[in-house]
Amino acid sequence: MSVRFIPGLTSVAMLIVLETFAAEPSAAPAPVVSGPVAAPKAAIVGVWKGTSSCTKVEGNEFCRDETVVYNVVDVPEQLATVSLKAARIVDDYIQPMYALYFTYRPDTGQWTSEFKRPAHSGVWALTIDGDKLTGTATLLPETKIVRNVVATRTTQDRVLEH
Repeated sequence: MSVRFIPGLTSVAMLIVLETFAAEPSAAPAPVVSGPVAAPKAAIVGVWKGTSSCTKVEGNEFCRDETVVYNVVDVPEQLATVSLKAARIVDDYIQPMYALYFTYRPDTGQWTSEFKRPAHSGVWALTIDGDKLTGTATLLPETKIVRNVVATRTTQDRVLEH
């Protein structure tokens, strides 16, 4: 999908694009393994901005560090699932990247999402501590961490602030 931004658009108008860009989560939410467990959705739902840094491992040479924005929304029909729409900021423009469902894992206190790409598969794991989000992207089956994310909660009108 290609997204174009019109010069002179306010940051609020660009953020509407972030909220509504067309990418749908790429996989169905993971089923709840044991009985229904209410997840701490309020802790993760919202807008997050931070860095997604590449690790220097074999096979990850073309990876680039990014400033990222995550828009996390509730999936009301799933007790332990949220939808995350990811975008990156390049030259003060918001570029949508992907959307995934994340499921809360009470045993680890993490929100996880498995993904499959043509060349590889892996899992994102996010941890929330107040207004700080940290996480990793790990390739499977070799369990090689390829990205580290650190973000803080923000508001839509502040996403493009430096």
